[in-house]
Amino acid sequence: MSRTGIDYFDEYILKDGFPDGSLILIAGEPGAGKTIFSATFLYNGATKFGEKGIYISLAETKSEFYESMRQLGMDFEELENKGLFKFMDFVTVGKETIDKEISLLIEEIAKFQPKRIVIDSISVFAQILGAEKTRVFLHTMLGRFIKAHNSTALLVAEKPVGTEKIGYGIEEFVVDGVVILRYESFGEVTRRVMEIPKMRRRSVEKSQYEYVITQKGIEFLAIPELKREEMEYTLEKITTGVDKLDKMLGGGIYKGSSVLLVGMTGTGKTTFALHFAVANAMQGRKAVYISFEEPMDQLMRAAKNYGMPIEEAMKENLRIFTWVPESKTPVCTFLKIREIIEEFKPEVLVIDSLTALRQHMDEKELAKMLRYIGLLTKANRITTYFTLNEETNFEVVPFTGASTMVDVIIGLRYQVRNESMERKIAIVKSRGSNHSRKIHKYEISDKGVEIYE
Repeated sequence: MSRTGIDYFDEYILKDGFPDGSLILIAGEPGAGKTIFSATFLYNGATKFGEKGIYISLAETKSEFYESMRQLGMDFEELENKGLFKFMDFVTVGKETIDKEISLLIEEIAKFQPKRIVIDSISVFAQILGAEKTRVFLHTMLGRFIKAHNSTALLVAEKPVGTEKIGYGIEEFVVDGVVILRYESFGEVTRRVMEIPKMRRRSVEKSQYEYVITQKGIEFLAIPELKREEMEYTLEKITTGVDKLDKMLGGGIYKGSSVLLVGMTGTGKTTFALHFAVANAMQGRKAVYISFEEPMDQLMRAAKNYGMPIEEAMKENLRIFTWVPESKTPVCTFLKIREIIEEFKPEVLVIDSLTALRQHMDEKELAKMLRYIGLLTKANRITTYFTLNEETNFEVVPFTGASTMVDVIIGLRYQVRNESMERKIAIVKSRGSNHSRKIHKYEISDKGVEIYE
C-alpha cells in the first residue's frame, strides 16, 4: 500500500493509503488543493517512508513549485539533493515536441525508478497530446511501469467550476481510483470536501470528508469515533454558583454532568451561566465560557453589574472565548471546542447558546455535534452548561435532540402581572438526584440571581 502520510486519510478514509500499482485521478476546481495534496503525497513518501518521487509539471516551473511548497513546510530542494525527488518541467512543451518529450519522460522514469509519480495536470497533458494518445500513454506506457514496479501515480485533473465533467473527459475511464476535491456551500460559509466515487479493491465508508488548507498543508476536519466508556460514578457535587439553586438540586450538580438551561430571552440564562463559571473558577476549578452571542466585554460588564468577581476569576482559572457560529461549519465548531478543551483542560464548561448554533445548522448536524461534545466532556469529567433560547412550560422541553442527551434540565420562564415581570424557575429533570419538584420565583438584581420559595 502507498500511504499518503496524512494520518486521518491513511487511518479512516483509505486504510493504509492507495493500492500499489494504481493510477489515481485527483480532480477538483481551481484552489481546491489538488497540487498540495499530490505534493504532500510525494513529500511524505520521501521523508516518512524513504520512497523516491517524481513530479511532472505542466502548470508551474521548478522554482515556483519549490517556493510555494516551502511556504507549507515542504523542502523539495533538500529531497532532490538527497536523491529522493526529481522535478520535470513540461510547462513549455507543445504539440510539436510532445512525442519526443514523452519518450524522454518514460526513459527518466525507468532510470530513476520512483515509487510515487505525480502528473500536474493531466488535463493540460491531454489537451496537447489528444484523447487517444493520452489513453495509450496512461494505459500502456505509464500503466505498465507502475504495475511492474508496484508504484502509484497521481494524475491531477481540472474540474471546471459548476460542472460534473472531470478534466479532458477520458482520464477517469483508465484509472483505478478517483478522488474529487470540491467546494460546497454550507449556510453562509464555504467548505472543502473530498469525495472518492471510485477506488478499485477498496471500500470507502463515507461519501464526504471535510478538510482545510493550512500552513501545515491539508488537514481533515473529521469528528473522531468516540465511544461511551463505562466510568466510575462519583457522588461529588459542584456548585451552580447560586446557593438556592444548589439546594433545589440536592446540593449542587454531580461532577461531569451536563445541564440544559432553557428559557426565553430575558429569563437570565446567561446570568445563571456566568454564576456557574465564575463561582467554580473562584473555588479553584478551571472554567471555560464559550459564547456565540455576546462579546467578551459585554459578558464582563454584565457579571460585574451583578456583583460577580469576574476579573479576579479571569486572572486565575476562567477563560472566555467568543466567535460567530456562521463563520464556521459544524465540524469546525466541534473541533474548535475540542481544541479549547484539550489546551485548557477545564473542569467546568459553558456553551452559550445552542440557539445560535441551531440557526446555522440543521437539527441532525446539531444533535450529532452535541452527542460528541457530551462524550468528550463525560470522558474528561467536565461539568457542562448549555443554554437554549426557547419557551418552556416546565412540562415539555423543545429540541428533544438536546433534552435527551443532558442529565439536568432547568426551566426558566416569565410572565407579566400587574405591569411587572414575574420570573419562575423549576428543575424539569435531574438524573439520579433527589431534586425539588416545586416552581420557585426568582429575581435578577445587582446581586445577581436570587431565588425565593
